[in-house]
Amino acid sequence: MGVGFVPVLLLTVSFLLGAGANDPNADWNHYDTFVLKKDQMQHVEIHANQKRHTLAFRWTLYVGGGLVMHVDYDGRHYQPLLYRDYRRDAFRIDLFSKPDDASPLRFETPFALLIFRAFDGKRKEAHIDLKIRSDETSEVFYEKGK
Repeated sequence: MGVGFVPVLLLTVSFLLGAGANDPNADWNHYDTFVLKKDQMQHVEIHANQKRHTLAFRWTLYVGGGLVMHVDYDGRHYQPLLYRDYRRDAFRIDLFSKPDDASPLRFETPFALLIFRAFDGKRKEAHIDLKIRSDETSEVFYEKGK
């Protein structure tokens, strides 16, 4: 082994260990992107703790850089207004409540985020990400709807 082998080995190991470091979806259990036209409804089924939950969302208006959405999760209705800038681009949905005896530091309620990524004015389409984070005791699965 020559002197040149060690630096190459170190470079290769650091590259392999850091390969996922810049992946924005690395901390999410599930993620997908939807491209929706105005009033096009997207249905998602989320299976968690042997229960089926339904999430449906659509957008109805894009004005002044804001996207008016209609969101329904298990019969609860929301109408968030999302913008593309930080802290106003996402809407959080708690998938189910955490137990009363859960430690707030160790247990975070599994949740989904709807994130407004882009709007194509020519095609009149909104690009919306759905990201789901679950905890260690729950498995969350979803299926794309129509």
